[in-house]
Amino acid sequence: MNRIIVFANQKGGVGKTTLCTLFANYLAEIKQPVLVIDCDGQQTIFEKRQADIKKYGDDNFTYSIKPFPICEAEKMEHLMKSLKTINAIVLIDSPGHLAQQGLIPLFRYADEIVCPYQFEATSVNSTVTFVSFIKKLQMAYKDMHNRIYFIPNKYDSRVGKKEELELWDETEKAFSRFGHNLPKIKLKQDLQRYNTIAMNDKVKQEVLPAFNDLFNNINK
Repeated sequence: MNRIIVFANQKGGVGKTTLCTLFANYLAEIKQPVLVIDCDGQQTIFEKRQADIKKYGDDNFTYSIKPFPICEAEKMEHLMKSLKTINAIVLIDSPGHLAQQGLIPLFRYADEIVCPYQFEATSVNSTVTFVSFIKKLQMAYKDMHNRIYFIPNKYDSRVGKKEELELWDETEKAFSRFGHNLPKIKLKQDLQRYNTIAMNDKVKQEVLPAFNDLFNNINK
């Protein structure tokens, strides 16, 4: 199976890099062929893999991570078309800035876009801007049929007044008109202590509802 899944949002700090890595670990654990392309300028996933190699050796990894900084559109289009020939689920950690060159082919040729966000005004507003950007691209490119998956990340049920909680419910309802809402992922320190090998049981407990839902949907 070939699917290209881009983890993206223009708002930093929402957890797209963490969730991209954890979803790669999830797919590897259920014996799916996985390739991760790190297009984020910080190269966090690739650097974490290098640190894991130094710590654990290079015999413990079941998937590859390749750095590929966003470049001019022509090279990105060539990359995306090449990735569509690979028999694997390709995960791409995208940059967090919509003005970067090369983003249009990145999103145009993706099969799915996973958009983590937080129940916080700045994050929600940035997510709305990002969705508007994707919808404009879909109108411009009639062959662009990707689906957006929204993940409320770093969710803390202790935070939020009555009015805010009602606003978050309305936010999910609004996002459901543009894509699929995945289960919330709670704010847990264990999720920040991740590696590029596997998930521990505490992390699995938090992410499996969202990841199972995502995997089932991309297989439809």
